[in-house]
Amino acid sequence: MTFSIADRTVLITGGNTGIGKATAHALAARGARVTIACRDAERAAAASDEIEDATGTPVDVLPLDLASLASVRDAATQFAAEHATLDVLINNAGVAVFGRRRATTDGFERQFGVNHLGHFVLTTSLLDRITERIVNVSSAGYALARDGLRWDDLQWEQEYDGWQAYGASKLCNLYFTWELADRLRDRGVTANALHPGFVDTDLGYRRPEEGGKPRPAPHDAVTDGTIPESGPDLSTLGTPLTAVEGARTSVMLASDPILATVTGAYFDDRQRRIDLDGLAVDREASARLWALSVDLTT
Repeated sequence: MTFSIADRTVLITGGNTGIGKATAHALAARGARVTIACRDAERAAAASDEIEDATGTPVDVLPLDLASLASVRDAATQFAAEHATLDVLINNAGVAVFGRRRATTDGFERQFGVNHLGHFVLTTSLLDRITERIVNVSSAGYALARDGLRWDDLQWEQEYDGWQAYGASKLCNLYFTWELADRLRDRGVTANALHPGFVDTDLGYRRPEEGGKPRPAPHDAVTDGTIPESGPDLSTLGTPLTAVEGARTSVMLASDPILATVTGAYFDDRQRRIDLDGLAVDREASARLWALSVDLTT
């Protein structure tokens, strides 16, 4: 039977803003039964109402704070109680902490904890419900972890470098994808990763309730410590994509019938399959990360 996203059950983390919201909108418009998993209930409800008003398709909301493994487990339990199956899981949410080191509720470095461990626990908790596709939003920023993962200091407790820690968390997304692809191949469930592009979203800006200042207008200097002036030269990336443009590859991986059997692959922001090499496809590191993630979360 030809795959169609219509009437498929889809769960998207971080679906109340940015790329996640644009992805939810696009899939709801195609008839998918979408649930957005979000930390902020008010913002999530507003996004759900906006998408339903625009598409005519209801969008459910699931409370989820990826910085708290208790919240992640509660979310998985609630979702499983309400849905017999999960056809497509899109691990979209992410944080970028470029200033001083910050920790999750469980004491993990925040980027590692949210971008990887939170999604690891959510995904593995729902594995028996997932029937078709897992989509992991990574980033070309994985290359910032130029020496791979710091196995002796995964929590970045020594010489914290926010840019490299962010890159490491995105490398974790890739390693997680390769392991999922191998472990789920016999079940016919696919797992793929993507780079959404350089997108104009709130990533990297702390919310006021976390001590951050309002997001500056485009091209304004950022001097509050959220994004330091030193670091990679982002000006070389050109004009940022819109959230809708940044969601295109996520939407494709979630819905394109042609990709029904494609697994363990990486796609860029132009929907092209890219063959990675070197550290990005280190299978020993992928297996090691999975084992360590189990140890850290059990």
